[in-house]
Amino acid sequence: MVLGSTQVVTAWEDQKLIGFGRATSDGVFRSVLWDVVIAQPYQGQGIGRQLVMALISCKTVGGVERVYLMTTNSSSFYEKLGFHKATSQALLVKTK
Repeated sequence: MVLGSTQVVTAWEDQKLIGFGRATSDGVFRSVLWDVVIAQPYQGQGIGRQLVMALISCKTVGGVERVYLMTTNSSSFYEKLGFHKATSQALLVKTK
């Protein structure tokens, strides 16, 4: 997962991993943010915002035509960071 990512960011408190995020990108047209996760005790302190901003400030990730992400319960958080719901596209999934 990490080796296949274009960009990986982490947040630490001393030796403890408290946040993680990653993105994949073709470097020109599309990027996708994946797995932006903050440990529960650290949520609401701006760490998630810092991780997302670090990911999209990377030219390979944020310098593309569109940056996508999928979330099940945090859409209002991402909307505050400039993302919006895409009504013109449909999410399709193929599972094994």
